[in-house]
Amino acid sequence: MKIHLTLITLMLLCNTAFANDYFRSRTIIGAGIYSSGGKSILFVDIDGDKTAMSSCATTKRFSVSSTDPSYKELVSIALTAYASAQSSVDLVVSSTCNHWGNAQDLRGIKMGKMPW
Repeated sequence: MKIHLTLITLMLLCNTAFANDYFRSRTIIGAGIYSSGGKSILFVDIDGDKTAMSSCATTKRFSVSSTDPSYKELVSIALTAYASAQSSVDLVVSSTCNHWGNAQDLRGIKMGKMPW
């Protein structure tokens, strides 16, 4: 019985740690890069309802650090979407604020009608 409870608890913790949230069909209304502590941080702001954002994201924006392996690609797509005023941008985010303490972690981004 203890093993079953332990496995269930571990599954719930892993599910939370790797959980992704989606913000679909949005427009990026702001994007910027800030240098801090030898790394760069991309910040992204979107239009629409943000009530589903994590409570740690008190600034209601998303971020990714240059220490993330996909940082350059995320910057490229985010700034392209912003500059071209794309209205069909999807963000994949985690529930954490590890890249910047008050901004939710950005894990992926796409624009257009392409499915994930």
